[in-house]
Amino acid sequence: MLFLKYRRMLMFCILSLALHASGALASEEVQTVTIGFVGALSGVSESFGKSLANAAELAIFEANRKPFKINGKRVQFRLLRMDDRNDAERTQRVAQALVKAGVIGVIGGTNSNTSIAASKIFADAGVPQISPTSSLRKYTGQGFRTTFRMLGIDDDACIYLGEYAVKELHAQRIAVIDNGTVFGVNVGTRFSEVAREHGAVIVSRDSVSDVLMNFGEILQRVKAQDIDAVFFGGYSAQTSMLAQSMLRLEVKARLVTSMNGIVGSSFLISSGVAVNGTVAQEAGIPFNKMPGWKKFEADFNQRFDFQVYSMTPYAYDAAHVLMAAVRRANSLNPRKVTNTLHEISFKGLTGIIAFDAVGNPRSPSYTIYEAQNQKWTAMKTNTMR
Repeated sequence: MLFLKYRRMLMFCILSLALHASGALASEEVQTVTIGFVGALSGVSESFGKSLANAAELAIFEANRKPFKINGKRVQFRLLRMDDRNDAERTQRVAQALVKAGVIGVIGGTNSNTSIAASKIFADAGVPQISPTSSLRKYTGQGFRTTFRMLGIDDDACIYLGEYAVKELHAQRIAVIDNGTVFGVNVGTRFSEVAREHGAVIVSRDSVSDVLMNFGEILQRVKAQDIDAVFFGGYSAQTSMLAQSMLRLEVKARLVTSMNGIVGSSFLISSGVAVNGTVAQEAGIPFNKMPGWKKFEADFNQRFDFQVYSMTPYAYDAAHVLMAAVRRANSLNPRKVTNTLHEISFKGLTGIIAFDAVGNPRSPSYTIYEAQNQKWTAMKTNTMR
């Protein structure tokens, strides 16, 4: 009986403390701080854009579980998602709406062209913009202090891929195709330069539309030229169709590509057995090398049950580093947050995040993967110093 009496008293004390704590939290003044997300949330890139937005949402959920105060008020972050449909003109209107909404910072856009389109609007407002996916050099080369990127630059990546194709794949005769976009032309040109430097011959160079899905004519021609590899600078869906066309036309050359987000399950599913032998380079280190990857994957799947792309963790880290800068700056002034981002060194899921003077990652990594038995296998990781 005495034991039961003390047990009831203990439970009463615990309950009282819990109610007191919850009451204290309820009585605290809370200020809602809005983080913007801009990306493709509809259309052909809907799944990709939503995966990135979900990752930012997960980061905000985690940060709100460890609250802090600024000016005596508890900070509560929220994410404002805006759909730009991968359209540069629409992105500018979305950017203006986010500035008007008073965001502390922005995660996005989800490709280089839309990120560039929005960058001056955010710069004029002093709002930091962290793109988790933009790889064009121009994005951070415009001179805006507010632009930051999580990935390395795409033509820098070709330094490693061009050497790998020649030395490891022993590709001496290479056909190069791009899809006519700034990205496609950039990576195609840089890959060609590096491959030549290592002794390869570029036997043909073709530029196609970014919506072309029939590569039969080009492949019939290059097949007759006894090639060892086809390099393609283009989008994921086009790369999948190219892989299937190469299999159907019995083109024995390796398919090589860079920085277009194909390393993941969706490309494996869409390409089927045609994916085998494909060599792809993506930004960053492999998932299984990321500290905390298993927890992130479990939490993400439990909360969203959604596709994780190779760049999804970078949206998660972009949101975390932005909130860390708010906390360190002890300010809700976006310009002060921007200044802090230029100084910060943050341990994230993808590694140590630190930006140089123009907003590029200080030590970007690139990993070369090969599709084997319809699975991606990491072959080699290179880190710029």
